[in-house]
Amino acid sequence: MPRWTPEAKWQGQDAFIIGGGHSLESFDFNLLKPEGILTIGCNDAYLRGSDICNICFFADNKWWKEHKVQLEQFKGAVFTNCPQLQKNTTSWLWIMGRHDRGLSLTALGWNHNTGAGAVNLALLLGAKRIFLLGFDMHLSRNGRSNWHNNNLDKPNKKIYLRFLKGFERLKKDLPEKFPGREIINITDDSSLNIFPKIAVKKFWNERVKGVA
Repeated sequence: MPRWTPEAKWQGQDAFIIGGGHSLESFDFNLLKPEGILTIGCNDAYLRGSDICNICFFADNKWWKEHKVQLEQFKGAVFTNCPQLQKNTTSWLWIMGRHDRGLSLTALGWNHNTGAGAVNLALLLGAKRIFLLGFDMHLSRNGRSNWHNNNLDKPNKKIYLRFLKGFERLKKDLPEKFPGREIINITDDSSLNIFPKIAVKKFWNERVKGVA
């Protein structure tokens, strides 16, 4: 697939980023099914289906090798900024360049984590408000890192420090490169504290009422 040239197809709309955090173990993913809800899922979120995960975003070549066969059956769009895949010719894979730190208007920021790249993609698509789901940024009490059991690497609590520093740079770039946009964290007990937070239950209750 040719490199993707950013198109603001989600101009002015809300977008949800489905992270990999363990807090989503108990999340009702059916809340993301209603028509009009726009979602980008990080990595294994595509396994929930395209009615829940509209776009799959991944950034790791090891993950690609593990999921390529199954991912081909996914009915949504698939995006990556993986350096090893910049010349890949897979017809259904949308490719963008990787920007190491912060946000980019022409590539996808890396910032040491897939979630940040997904945020950059949502911004390029034109989303005005971006809601983060499953951005725990720490291990669970029993040492789990993800809502699924498909970990390719052993959970490592130190890696979250890199993730958090990456998001600090992303936030710094936000008002200059994407003025007027918002990032809101809907993850209970999240260590990502630099964006406004709303409790999961409160957010969905208010959204049903048309408030959020």
